[in-house]
Amino acid sequence: MEQASRTLRLLQGVPAFAGLSGAELERVYACTSLRVVGRGEIVAMAGDPVDDLAIVASGRLKAREGGASGHETGQGDTVEAQAFYGRGPASSTHEALRETVLLSIAWDDLVAAYAATPSLIGSCLSRAFNGHAAAANRVKASSRLLVCPAGANARLDKATLDALLLALEETAEVRVLRQETFGGSLPGALALDDPAMAHWLQEQELKFDVTVVIADGSDHAFAADAVCEADEIVFLAQGGATELSDLERHAIERRGPGRCSLVIASDGIEVRKAAEWLPPRPYRTSLFIDFSVPRATAQLASALLGRGCTVVATSSGVYAAAILGALQAFEASGAPATALAAAGSAVLPAGMLACGVTLADAEDLFRELANPLLWKRAGRAEVGLYDALAVDAVLGSALAGLDIALASRPFAALSLSLAKDAPAVHCGGGLHAAVRAGLLPPGLLPPLIPEDGAILVSGECETEALLEAAERLSSAPPVFLHPAAPGLGASPMSYRQAVGGSQFRLAPFQSPGPIDKRLRIESVLGAYQSRRRRPVDGAHVTYAVPVAEGIGPTDWGEWARLRDAAFDWMSAEIEKTHAA
Repeated sequence: MEQASRTLRLLQGVPAFAGLSGAELERVYACTSLRVVGRGEIVAMAGDPVDDLAIVASGRLKAREGGASGHETGQGDTVEAQAFYGRGPASSTHEALRETVLLSIAWDDLVAAYAATPSLIGSCLSRAFNGHAAAANRVKASSRLLVCPAGANARLDKATLDALLLALEETAEVRVLRQETFGGSLPGALALDDPAMAHWLQEQELKFDVTVVIADGSDHAFAADAVCEADEIVFLAQGGATELSDLERHAIERRGPGRCSLVIASDGIEVRKAAEWLPPRPYRTSLFIDFSVPRATAQLASALLGRGCTVVATSSGVYAAAILGALQAFEASGAPATALAAAGSAVLPAGMLACGVTLADAEDLFRELANPLLWKRAGRAEVGLYDALAVDAVLGSALAGLDIALASRPFAALSLSLAKDAPAVHCGGGLHAAVRAGLLPPGLLPPLIPEDGAILVSGECETEALLEAAERLSSAPPVFLHPAAPGLGASPMSYRQAVGGSQFRLAPFQSPGPIDKRLRIESVLGAYQSRRRRPVDGAHVTYAVPVAEGIGPTDWGEWARLRDAAFDWMSAEIEKTHAA
C-alpha cells in the first residue's frame, strides 16, 4: 500500500496525469511497472522509438547528444515524454548517473486503458505537454543531497553539521549516510557503486523524502563518488581558506555549478570577509547562515528540501507596502517564505527580508521614503520626473552592507535592462542597486547606470522572466503576489485641458484634489504598467493584493494604510487556505 501511494503521487506529478480523478489515476496505475537500471545503463537512445513513458522514481539520468544534451532528469521527471506521445524518436540519449528506479508505462497498455476508459483521452492528452518548456530550468526536489566542506583542506565543523542535520530531520523524513555507513577505507568496505550496495540504497531511498550523504573531506575517493551520485551538492564554508578545493573543482567539472550551492556559516565573521568566498564559485545559490539561530537553520533546511513556498512578488512605487504587509502575514502565519524573488518596488521589502532584516525594521525605510521633501522635481524633465540624489542617499544608507549573494534565504531580484532590451536578474551585488532600479515606474526616476554600463529600470512587468528566476532558486512551489490597483476612472477634462495646464506636468507631490490625483503623470504611468502585466501561468497560487482607490504609486505617505490593509487581507486568505 505504501508503494502504491508513492507511485500514485509520482503519477500525479506528471503533467499528463495531473488532472485525473482518483478512479482514472488508479486505471493508469494498473498500467505501470518498476524497472531498475544500473549506473551507466542507457534508458533511451537518440533516434530510437520511445515505446514506454519512463518516470524517474528515484535516481538520476543525464542526457547526452541531441537537443537536451547535458540536461539531468531526477525524481518525478519523465524521459522523452514528447517523443512518447508524439510517437517519434528520442531526441537524446539518456544515461543513468547512479542506479535508478523507473516507473514505466507501455504505449500499448496506455492505449488499452484509453479504450476501456474513454475519459482518460481527454484528461491526459489535453495536458500532455503542459510545463514541458519550463522543466529544463526548474529546480527539482532532491532525493539525494550531498553535504561537504568548501575551501582548501577544510573539514566539516561538528556543531554546524549537527545543527543542519537536526533541522533537516525536523523538516522531512531523512536518511543520513556517512563514510562510516560504508566502512570508510577499512578492509571489506562497500563502495557507492558496488551493485549490492547500490541496489540496497535505491530500495531504501524510496522510503524516505531525501537521502543526505555526508562527506567530511577525510576521504577524497568517497567524496568524489558521492558527487557523481548526488542530485544536489551543498558546500559548507567556514573559516578563511577560501580557495577552491579539489572536490569543488571535481563537482564543477562533473556536475556543473548549477548543481552546487554554497552555505557560509556566519560564526560572527563580517560580511566583507564572507564575501571573499564568492568570486571563485559560480554556484546556483549562495547563503549566509547563522547556525546558532534555529529559525535560520530551519529556513535553510526548507530551502534545501523544497518545502514551504517561494514568494514571487512584483509592485510599483509605494504599492511595495502592500507586498510588505503580505510578507508580514506569511511570517506571522508560521509559514514564512522559503525563497523570494521580486521585481519593481517589491524588491525593497522582499530583498530586505531575504537579507536578514526584519520586516519591522524595513518599515523604517518606508517612513523615510514618505517624507515629501525627499521627492524633489527634477530640473531637466527629460532625465526623470524626480531628482534621484536624495533618494539615492537614503537607500544607500539604509541598505549599506546588504549583498544579495549573502542573503539568508535564496533571493533574486529582476530589473529591465534598456541597454539589452531584456530582463536583468540580480543574484549578487548590493541590494541597493536592485531596489533603486525598480523603486518607481520607468520615467519617474532616472535609469540606474551601474559600472558595467547597463541601463536599468523597473522590471515589474517581466513576470515570465521573474517566475523563471524563482524556479531556479528552489523547488518550493511559487506563490505570486502583486498589487491590484483600481482603474483611474473617467477623466473629468479633455486632453487639451489636461496637457495645457501645469498641474499635469509639474503637479506638487502632495496633490490635494481628485482631479490632480487622476491626472498626475505618475498615476498614469503606474496604471499603464499594471495593465501591461503578462499572465502568470507558472505560479502555484496567485494573490492580487487589493489597493485602495485613489492611492497612486508615488503616494508614499499612504504606505502604512497599504501595509495594514494588505496584512489583514493576506492573513484572511492564508486562514482560508489552512481551513480548506
